[in-house]
Amino acid sequence: MKRFINYLIGLNVLVLGITLNTRSLLGVSAFTTLPYALKEMTPISFGVANIILYMVLVVAQLLIERKMKLDILLEVPFSFIMGYILDLYQIVIPASPESLGLRIVILLAGNVCTAFGVYTMVQSHLVLAPVDGVILSISNKFNKAYSLCKNCFDITMIVSTIILCLVTRSPLYGIGVGTVFSALCVGRIIKWFEIKQVSLIRS
Repeated sequence: MKRFINYLIGLNVLVLGITLNTRSLLGVSAFTTLPYALKEMTPISFGVANIILYMVLVVAQLLIERKMKLDILLEVPFSFIMGYILDLYQIVIPASPESLGLRIVILLAGNVCTAFGVYTMVQSHLVLAPVDGVILSISNKFNKAYSLCKNCFDITMIVSTIILCLVTRSPLYGIGVGTVFSALCVGRIIKWFEIKQVSLIRS
């Protein structure tokens, strides 16, 4: 029950972080750049765009693991739930204020919430968001730190979004200083949470 409660907290904090990043108008979270661009290019919502990406990542995990695993298959219904919650938060949380200072605060809060949400969900050892699931699969496959794989994945998403926008001759939707900050710092913040947990266990 404790793990389940922590999982729900992590899920909602993660969605809050993603939403705060979009509301800062300084650049969306690095790992949401591609669905955000899809949302801007098509009539679909941000949540639906994320669901499409999640389905691709579920397939990627199955290819990496090379076997059918229940925890990966459970990411499919999770993806739809996550997508609908994202759309709900987009409606509930108001638009960003005009003040640049407040927008920077919102951006910083969004990145901390994103990192904490991801870390909490991973530590709960329940169903992961496909983004976190594929990063964990890569981390285990190549025996690299999760935080390092997170940084590499985020940078890959940004590059993929830039290529998509250039090919379709579209503006660089959602990419800004906040996106770069997210790509460089969210993984590091997760690393800090990892170190903090080790310190608490040893004490």
